[in-house]
Amino acid sequence: MLQLLYWLQPGEKRVDPTRAAACMDRGELPAATLAVRAEQLKRVLDARGLYVDVEAIPALGDFTDAAGVHRWRYPDLPTVEIVKRGERWVFSPATVRAIPELHASTIPPLLERILSVLPAWFHQEVLGISVWQLFGVLVIVLLALVLQRITTFVISTYLRRVAGRLALKWVDKAISRIARPIGGLAMAGVFVAGVPWLQFTARSSHIMRLAAGALASFSVAWLFYRLIDVLADWLELRAGRTDSRLDDQLVPLVRKTLKVFTAIVGALFILQNLDVDVGSLLAGLGLGGLAFALAARDTVANVFGSLVVFIDRPFQIGDWVMIGGVEGTVEEVGFRTTRIRTFYNSLVTVPNAKMTDTSIDNYGARKYRRYVANVRLPYETPPEKVAAFCEGIRAIIQRLPGMRRDYAIVEVTELTDSGPNVMVYCFMISPDWGAELRTRTELNLEMLKLAAELGVSYATPTRTLHIERQALPTELPRPPELDAPALAAIVQRFGPAQGSEQGSDQRPA
Repeated sequence: MLQLLYWLQPGEKRVDPTRAAACMDRGELPAATLAVRAEQLKRVLDARGLYVDVEAIPALGDFTDAAGVHRWRYPDLPTVEIVKRGERWVFSPATVRAIPELHASTIPPLLERILSVLPAWFHQEVLGISVWQLFGVLVIVLLALVLQRITTFVISTYLRRVAGRLALKWVDKAISRIARPIGGLAMAGVFVAGVPWLQFTARSSHIMRLAAGALASFSVAWLFYRLIDVLADWLELRAGRTDSRLDDQLVPLVRKTLKVFTAIVGALFILQNLDVDVGSLLAGLGLGGLAFALAARDTVANVFGSLVVFIDRPFQIGDWVMIGGVEGTVEEVGFRTTRIRTFYNSLVTVPNAKMTDTSIDNYGARKYRRYVANVRLPYETPPEKVAAFCEGIRAIIQRLPGMRRDYAIVEVTELTDSGPNVMVYCFMISPDWGAELRTRTELNLEMLKLAAELGVSYATPTRTLHIERQALPTELPRPPELDAPALAAIVQRFGPAQGSEQGSDQRPA
């Protein structure tokens, strides 16, 4: 290998193809043909960026491969093999025969003919680079940009137009998101195919090949990264059709998990294409794993906390919760934290590790929402009206939509300083706080209307000094005089309509 490379170094003024060909199995070929093929082999290695690390080639005279044969094959180009002939090591006859085909597949014959008819000034060198090579770089870059634009335009225009007939939004989004990554792949393809044609030195071609491979790897990783958004959009569409909200909070977590995984794998893929020893890198990370684990113990605790959330399901997205003094609506559950939107519209981030040692009060999981009110009536209210008022509230609860009808307490619990206290203890069936407030409003307004119909006033927590004197009958307003049938009629108007079906939710007698 040294024989071949040493005598084909134009930069060091050592160009002797005949001596370079001395390391080849001549067979029946003339020396002039061997010299040409030695130059072609060197050109193939340089154009493909296959820099030969001579130190990595075995130096033992009795070296054998895995099959026990005195033979060594170039790892990046297995067609090139060196075999032992007597006491000498030479390029095998099969390699010598394959050189013209390797050269034609690497550097097109048409390019060779074009270069042979170019003016002499095209072959002059500027800073060690021929003028035609500089033009070639510009042409390849221009072709790559044009192909990238054409690919992106075709995918985002014509392919979207065809897919639009399917009337699926996620398909349209998928096409719009993959257009640019595929355009990047097209650019990388132009660079991979065109760089060997420029016939730079081995080191320069090797660097360009690594750059093209890194671009291709980045485009592939980018493509998968964008496809994760497409998958997540489709999962969100499916989750929106279900009644459970567990899948709604799983979708963002799946999106983040897949993106992190894709980013890590993509980074390793790019490093591998840059000839970085990924195995040694991972081994080094393994040695520092203990220190990393100690430094990231809080993060690990938060990850386990997120697992607790998804296994125990103490809450779901959209629930009204109280966690460690933080009250609000669950907006997002992530790997490390849970985000809660408070009722004054701030966003509080709660570490998931707290979920394992903090009580969680889930108001959103309530089936019923309790309503408790203490209504005080003045002592001047006749007992018959107090009883009618209680019965009227019970009737309102039975009639009003959104109320739990199988359980309600409306009783005179005590006699206070201001008057008898009527406790109203009932429950509402409301999906959220807004619906609860609307039901409360309707209940309170109906109670006020009932009191007005019955001629009942509410006692105020004040002390009144009465100066007793003989008053004329017309000076003080008198409440309407109602007998028992009149009171019953008023109560009946505030209850459910006559003849309506109550079903099983009718208050038991």
